[in-house]
Amino acid sequence: MLFVFLLPLAGLALAFVLNRFFPKAQFRGYDVLPFFLILACYLITKVEKRPSFLPYGFFTFFILVIIVAVSEAIKNKNISLGKTLYQIWNYLTVCSIFWYIGLLVMMI
Repeated sequence: MLFVFLLPLAGLALAFVLNRFFPKAQFRGYDVLPFFLILACYLITKVEKRPSFLPYGFFTFFILVIIVAVSEAIKNKNISLGKTLYQIWNYLTVCSIFWYIGLLVMMI
């Protein structure tokens, strides 16, 4: 149960350290958050003995990926793969934050 709260805090601490040591890097520190938050979401559903909605979340994320890829293909004839993947990873970060907050609310 303690790991449910410690994992996101460890992710935030690592994000802070990465931002501090690599201020001009192409990635930001919060890019590591999905690794910690998805594991914390899994632990919450395991502790609460509730069904996990992560597969549905990933399905929704997959739909967002398709929408982003198609919109980028329409806007730009030359698709920048790195830019598109980075934008998709940012969506994963936001989705994992919302999943974690939602599951914390369900715990209460």
